[in-house]
Amino acid sequence: MAFDQILRIRAWVGDGKPVTGKGVLRPADLRIASAATGVPIPAKFRSAADVPRWRRLWSAAVATDLISLEASVAKAGPPTEITLDLWLTAFAAALAANFEDEEGFAALRLGRALLNALASGRAKTFDEVHHHAGHELLSRYDPAISRLRSAANYEDSVSTLRDLFVEFGVATGPRQLTEPGRWALSEVTRRGDDIVQTRPYVDSDRICQLKITLVKWSPACWRRVLVPSTATLGELDRVIQAALRWDNDHLHGFTVGTRHYGDPGYDKNDEYEITVGEAFTRARKRIHYTYDFGDSWRHDIELERTLDIDESLTYPTCVAGKGPVPVEDSDHRTIQFDQDDINRRLSSALIADDSPFDAVIEQILADAHDEEEQLGSFVTVLDEELALPAEASVLGHPVTVLELHYEELLRGPFAVCQGTHGKGEIALTDVCFPPDTTAAWVHAAYRHFLGIEPFPATTRPPFPATTRPDWRWPPDDPR
Repeated sequence: MAFDQILRIRAWVGDGKPVTGKGVLRPADLRIASAATGVPIPAKFRSAADVPRWRRLWSAAVATDLISLEASVAKAGPPTEITLDLWLTAFAAALAANFEDEEGFAALRLGRALLNALASGRAKTFDEVHHHAGHELLSRYDPAISRLRSAANYEDSVSTLRDLFVEFGVATGPRQLTEPGRWALSEVTRRGDDIVQTRPYVDSDRICQLKITLVKWSPACWRRVLVPSTATLGELDRVIQAALRWDNDHLHGFTVGTRHYGDPGYDKNDEYEITVGEAFTRARKRIHYTYDFGDSWRHDIELERTLDIDESLTYPTCVAGKGPVPVEDSDHRTIQFDQDDINRRLSSALIADDSPFDAVIEQILADAHDEEEQLGSFVTVLDEELALPAEASVLGHPVTVLELHYEELLRGPFAVCQGTHGKGEIALTDVCFPPDTTAAWVHAAYRHFLGIEPFPATTRPPFPATTRPDWRWPPDDPR
């Protein structure tokens, strides 16, 4: 019965029907589809995702490639033989949709428990079937199941289980597990999570439009970026650092379904071994990112849609945003959204490695014999390249740099700056020079030397190949 309805839906979709950003039909189109296919829908609903039967059938069709989603259009897939394996994939997808389980693993485990309860013949009603299954699952700790049971829709989803089981011919009653149902139980027990359809949703030649939202921050703060699907999560981290103005001074990690990615030295999967396109699936359109495990700045990363490559654009790029970001390790200070500044930072993040700074650093430090002389050499060169007073910014606020000083190693170099709130001393690392200046490149080399992510810099210094003798520290050193 389920596949009869799925095939009718596939035939109606035909050469293409528009879908929303979540990959479902628009409400007006769903009403037309219901009339054309005979799949009933309620009189009132907000979205196709709110109609349980339609959500199950649509998810099953997409999981089995009977319907393909391309950008903002759904199209009928090629003719396919309906095999038992295809039926089982559709059943697993329908279970996941029934419980709104993005991964599908927890829903499949719950499905196995439900099939076991049906096979035992102890339950008189489907409510009892669900009760027995829940008791079985509670007997062992499973974080995925715990999240599923705590979801807002969990109790409501129980009432739709009977429809799902009958639609797929798994059972005709609480004590009547069918032959297909017994076969499904044996396969789910034997194959486990391998049944779940986890193929990447995004092809390698696509651009991902991602909305990065800072969770539990008011006013709302989000940034929309375009990233190649082939970019790794490690590279996406650099994009987030630039877009949210984080300083990369703390650890971070990604959560993709039930897996955690980050620095493998900290018991995480390697974030450079999974791409953005692989992180999202047909069911999973959202992953999560946490920066600074002390302050725990949490971000939702939503795949809004995929796009063709635009040869006129340089990726990654920020195309929209809203709301100020908090200044890291500060009290209540914020930085306003500045799209141009973010894209300058993203241009800096595009550098595949740090070699562009190596030649500059090598020349600056050629005659420096210890850390004190090394830091002093950077100050000497920067002071030479700047025509003081010089325009700069600190945390996005414009300032005028009046002087540069370096008095002791412990304190480090600092700048005397004049701003709207008066005159003061600012650590040289925090001063950002216009990116199209030589000073910005020297400063970027300085931050890289200290192990800090460089500020944007686009103009390389025209330094000669040989070391200039006046780059020594102190400048009047007779050597």
